[in-house]
Amino acid sequence: MQLQAHFFEAQYEYFSSRVDSKIDALVAGIEGLNMLMRNLDSAYLCPLLAAKNFKLVAEWATAASHPWRARCLLQLGNIFKLQAMARWYNQLPQSEPRETASKRFEPRLQVEYTIAVTQLHASLQTPLRPLVRWQGAQPRIQVQSICNYRPDPTSRTGAECPLPHLSVPNHRAYAERHGYKYVLHTELPLPDREAHYSKMLVIHQAFLSESPDWVFFIDCDAFFTDAQTSLADILATYGATELSGPHFLVAEDPGGINTGTLLVRRSDWSLQFLERVANSRFSVAWDQSMFFWEILNPSLLPKVPERAAVQTDYVWPPEVALVHQAHLNAFVPPASNDWSAHEWRKGDFIRHFAGCPWQESHCLDLMRETAAFAQQQ
Repeated sequence: MQLQAHFFEAQYEYFSSRVDSKIDALVAGIEGLNMLMRNLDSAYLCPLLAAKNFKLVAEWATAASHPWRARCLLQLGNIFKLQAMARWYNQLPQSEPRETASKRFEPRLQVEYTIAVTQLHASLQTPLRPLVRWQGAQPRIQVQSICNYRPDPTSRTGAECPLPHLSVPNHRAYAERHGYKYVLHTELPLPDREAHYSKMLVIHQAFLSESPDWVFFIDCDAFFTDAQTSLADILATYGATELSGPHFLVAEDPGGINTGTLLVRRSDWSLQFLERVANSRFSVAWDQSMFFWEILNPSLLPKVPERAAVQTDYVWPPEVALVHQAHLNAFVPPASNDWSAHEWRKGDFIRHFAGCPWQESHCLDLMRETAAFAQQQ
């Protein structure tokens, strides 16, 4: 009730006759969203309401000429929307085929979110930069991956998975070509959780135990497809030089970021960031939402949202660089189509099978084709 009161108050201010009411509405809306994010258990009780509230405040951010803040708010709200959709889908009657169920999940909200997120991505996305070759001594880079597949009836995963036999040789060959150490993890630091919740821990441990300059993490369902481009070239392209520039590079997409591949610099900032991510409870979209929220928090939703704190639009932390998907994390169908994201094409650096699991025959065939294509290089 208290949360709703903040939103009603903001709505009143927004439609009032005051000249500066747009910022007042945004301040009140941010205060309400802060309450929501501080009480995630309550937000999870009704993720649909959370999604609607994020969308509402994103509209006020747009009215206040804060397009970057609006985009990030919509992306966070979209995470709650996906949670609500999954909960609805799992509650459909088992007697009726889910694909032909007559009831649709919040069609108006779906359309409004899709249009808004796609339009903002089209105008604010990271441009595809010309590739810059690294100059000087090569940084010490480790390539880390986790390939851990256990029997799981939910995802139809068996004890034997063919994917590591395809991707691990690809990862190893690329690392050897460029003189990078390759570390494959088949055991998990968090054995009771899904594998992706361990990636921030293995990166953190690599910095503490072996002190590489950078760690590149790549999911087991991603493949290097441009062997000539080095990871150092990606760093140079996005301004991460030996002494300056970002500490964390991640590919963006319309929904936010995709953590199937990550580049992390060894620094105090990175260690503290990885620790915050590891302790995050915002795991609605697996590790992805954990990373995303810790990037945005607290400047997207200032904890004391006074007018001075939201007079200007949101700015990404200087330690974070968003990378075009062609340079770090290109998708395949159906994800590229369903999410309006960049689809892999010949010449792209990495092909990631997000949303295309090996259990589906057409995905596995495409993985085999990708492994063969990369091997020919």
